[in-house]
Amino acid sequence: MKKFKMKRSYLALPYAVWLTIFFFVPMLFILFYAFMTKEAPQEFTFKHITAVFSSTYVQGFLRSIFYGFLVTLICLILGYPVAYVLSQKRFKLGGIVVVLFILPMWINFLIRTLALKSLFYSLGIALGKGTAIAGMVYDFLPFMILPIYTTLLKIDKNLIEASEDLGAPPFTVILKTVLPLSVPGIISGCLMVFMPSMSTYAISDTLSGGNFPLIGTLIRLNYNNNWGLSSAIAIIMLIFIFISMLISYKFNDKEELKGGGLW
Repeated sequence: MKKFKMKRSYLALPYAVWLTIFFFVPMLFILFYAFMTKEAPQEFTFKHITAVFSSTYVQGFLRSIFYGFLVTLICLILGYPVAYVLSQKRFKLGGIVVVLFILPMWINFLIRTLALKSLFYSLGIALGKGTAIAGMVYDFLPFMILPIYTTLLKIDKNLIEASEDLGAPPFTVILKTVLPLSVPGIISGCLMVFMPSMSTYAISDTLSGGNFPLIGTLIRLNYNNNWGLSSAIAIIMLIFIFISMLISYKFNDKEELKGGGLW
């Protein structure tokens, strides 16, 4: 009788089962409803897909993409300097501050959003696009800081010292040495912020009073009455996210290859 040998690949079986049940099976249902009529007998149709390209939903996609880029840009402008300061050895409280950034992520984002809504009410700030954008920046900023911070920690400090020894001023060192080497972290952070900010509806609805409909809001509005249309919108959104991820990873791989001799 042969002895059973445990292979490392077997350790991935629980995750594979979990992924199949809670990702692939729901995706099959989404595909089914997107291409089937609602009325019995159900028949194959493209009407839900074609309806997504009507002016209402195209505007929703464009609005979501625009504000997704805007939130990502704000998070990058705010997050990069913070990540850079935290990564410096001279900043002795860096580890403590990083923990402070991580702590809010342990709290459900909806609870944080409701707390922010109460704060806006107490300050007399009217809900609208501005408060919705502020809420998305507040919720997703840690996802920008952490990848950049991790990448900056991995940079070979000898390269920075060499730049300084060659007479480069501090700003030039950051611009010519630190910034190019931190591109992988920037890409990861932008991707982690852009995708949820583009597709969210809980934050945008809660902090705008329902006057800031992104693509996630359009999916929710059609969910109860037209599953097919909601499924079609979700598929188009997933395709767009997949393409953006593919482009980002391709660019990330090229940057890592360029800097392969520097790491």
